[in-house]
Amino acid sequence: MTENVYDPLTGVWSRFGLMFFASHYLKLLRRMKREAILFVIGMDGMPADGPCEPAQETRLQETARLLLRTFRTSDAVARIEPDVFAVLLLETSALAADALLFRLEDRLVDWQTEHALAPHQTLSLVMDRIHPDRELVFQDVLSRTVTALRRQQADKQSQGETTPPAPGRSVDTVLPDD
Repeated sequence: MTENVYDPLTGVWSRFGLMFFASHYLKLLRRMKREAILFVIGMDGMPADGPCEPAQETRLQETARLLLRTFRTSDAVARIEPDVFAVLLLETSALAADALLFRLEDRLVDWQTEHALAPHQTLSLVMDRIHPDRELVFQDVLSRTVTALRRQQADKQSQGETTPPAPGRSVDTVLPDD
């Protein structure tokens, strides 16, 4: 059975493609003693499983385009679950990652302004640092980070956060426990 390297709906890497890429690239980063950062981005209010409606598919495609415009071409953007994207930032400092978070937040606000009639989109985001001195299995890092994202989304939902956020509050950042 052949796995798709790219997600056919959004055109970004698939989970399989990201796993393949990461397994090789992280070995190189470890040898060079460089750190990587993983962002896992969930689309709030989207179904986590099952088929999407055409409007939801459009939101997924536009979110993928937003991520591709926000991050560097050398970073790996992937759709890893029906409503979740991952971005593997290569050779990125924590300061540069913060700058990319601000850029993502600004681009999301800009998109929402341009598409005022579209449903308001919020994103939940979890960040994890991948240290070169630790021997890690990328699948474990990804699973741990997705679990932290799902916990964050459940907390938001249980607190009744249904109103659109004000500009500057579209993206949450949480560091998962080691």
